[in-house]
Amino acid sequence: MARFVKELTRTDVGSMLVIPTHFMNQMPQVEGGRSENMTVMDVGESEWTFGYYVRQNVNRRPVLRSGWRRYVREKELKVGDRIIFERVDGFPARYRIGARRRITLLGRKVWADLF
Repeated sequence: MARFVKELTRTDVGSMLVIPTHFMNQMPQVEGGRSENMTVMDVGESEWTFGYYVRQNVNRRPVLRSGWRRYVREKELKVGDRIIFERVDGFPARYRIGARRRITLLGRKVWADLF
């Protein structure tokens, strides 16, 4: 099982999730400049459909676009929250997503899971 953890930026929260390029080989193979819908399960077993897109230019960073803002809105994600995104072993490939927010609990900073 491959995964990445990412602290969300303004771009991630405002328009699209920029996926780390080292994780690109774990994602569906998409020709640059084309988009493909992919289904992702959250930790509450709800399905989300995101448009996965790889830019065509020199900066071939992969992103999740369509459907992503709805996920951000419904989960009330903010800059600084964390996303955990993983590819589940098997064929066909399956993906899971979870989110965490840093909160103060009994005077200590801890990460709380968001569903």
